[in-house]
Amino acid sequence: MMKTIGVLTSGGDAPGMNAAVRAVVRAALKKGMAVYGIKRGYCGLIDDDIEQMDEMSVAGIINKGGTMLYTARSAEFRTEEGVLKAKETCEKHGLEGIVVIGGDGSFRGAADLSAHGIPCVGLPGTIDNDIACTEYTIGYDTAMNTAMELMDKLSDTSQSHYRCSVVEVMGRGAGYIAVNTGVASGALEIITKEMPYD
Repeated sequence: MMKTIGVLTSGGDAPGMNAAVRAVVRAALKKGMAVYGIKRGYCGLIDDDIEQMDEMSVAGIINKGGTMLYTARSAEFRTEEGVLKAKETCEKHGLEGIVVIGGDGSFRGAADLSAHGIPCVGLPGTIDNDIACTEYTIGYDTAMNTAMELMDKLSDTSQSHYRCSVVEVMGRGAGYIAVNTGVASGALEIITKEMPYD
């Protein structure tokens, strides 16, 4: 069994990332592991921005948005040199594995690190819900409910003024939020990459 692991959040933040970090830290501590929080995703792994965590490190974060470990995208980590720097940091701190919380770019980075001998486990954290082999990603349900709440309010105003409203939601290249929010709110038309509109 591993004795020392790291946890990081990478890419865009998503509601629930703090709850995931808390769960990782507390579960690892319960199993007798040492846990290190890696700040700013892979940037922190390259720059050695790491600190050991305990139960108090994650106290009071479960209901906060964003991520207490901060997040970033790292162009340097996409290079062989960047991955090797990150591996050196892992070896320096005795990290035997990393828990990566993020989306598809974060998972590509986890695969690169794993290929260099540092095993990684991925927790899918993205509002886009575009990670294969998972029903709902961390953050997707909250994003949908937030969009629904806003659609309900906007619908009242649109009807009051006898107007049609065009609403754009997030989701990058995936239309899950648009489709499901549109269906649930009774939208007349839904436009996504998957459902083109003339």
